[in-house]
Amino acid sequence: MKVLKIGVIGLGMGRSHIKNYQKHPGARVVAVADINKNRLDLVGDEHDIKKRFTAGEELIEAAGKLELDIISIATPNKYHKTITVAALKAGCHVLCEKPMAMNTQEALEMESAARESGRRLMINFSFRF
Repeated sequence: MKVLKIGVIGLGMGRSHIKNYQKHPGARVVAVADINKNRLDLVGDEHDIKKRFTAGEELIEAAGKLELDIISIATPNKYHKTITVAALKAGCHVLCEKPMAMNTQEALEMESAARESGRRLMINFSFRF
């Protein structure tokens, strides 16, 4: 089984993403990002994640070097579109927290970016999945 390498951006809600990824033998969180340095260090230490970034954009820029397959986006809603589009363009599949975007236009741009990149975009509706 191929182990998927994952990056998580936003460690408030993203903490639960990490905990649940770690339950699956085919997933490994290898990088995390959060603007709050204290939370970044706390979560990184708690889950023994060495690659840490204080900006989601930095994690995305390193995606190729880290050989990331997936990026989870658990930031405040207003950043979902920008980070999702960048992650898709970097060649990663994306799991984005709900709500998907701030409006329909942003959601359509995210969908378009997924199609153009050939990557999957999934919105985390916890009660559905």
